[in-house]
Amino acid sequence: MRIFVIFSLVFLLTSCVETIVVGSVAGAGLVVREKSLSDTGKDIAISTKLGTKFIANGLKNPGNCVDITVNEGRVLLTGNVRDESKSVLAQELVWKVDGVKEVINEIHSRSNENQDKNNTKNNTGGRNDFSAVFLDYIITAQVETKLLFARDITSINYQVTTVNGTVYLLGVADNEFEMRRVLSIVSRIRGVDQVVNHVILEDDSRRRHG
Repeated sequence: MRIFVIFSLVFLLTSCVETIVVGSVAGAGLVVREKSLSDTGKDIAISTKLGTKFIANGLKNPGNCVDITVNEGRVLLTGNVRDESKSVLAQELVWKVDGVKEVINEIHSRSNENQDKNNTKNNTGGRNDFSAVFLDYIITAQVETKLLFARDITSINYQVTTVNGTVYLLGVADNEFEMRRVLSIVSRIRGVDQVVNHVILEDDSRRRHG
């Protein structure tokens, strides 16, 4: 019961309001992975601190919605904000938290929307449009299910976030073959426009030790 309460709290702090409506604890950006209890505890602490800071700084509302995903001290930021200054603020806040090893800023600024030639979702209204958010949730669920039942893939080592049809992957792959398998599976799922890979290999020097 205590574990459920902890993860529920982390989910509420790390996910935006519109994500909570259709989300689940499994999609909270932080679940127990194939890693040490120490690393899991550190990631929970980072997520909780960041969630509190983001709420206090207006980064958890319909206008500026930033989601947090943490894996072994690597922090992935996704979502939409009104202008670039909010994206910069989010990144600065992350670096102020103890234990953060890397910040991956994938936040989309609406002020730059017209300049983004690769953006194919200009008419969706961003993540604040409930239908777009729901479709993202469906894609995330499909990705997680496919990875769960795929052979030669340790699915619990991957965290999946979808924003406007773009799937962001964070985690640790056992080897190059597994990583290629994951990317191939995700890219073939209906509704996925792009796959952004931030997965590292098991022997990567960025992994936390001790």
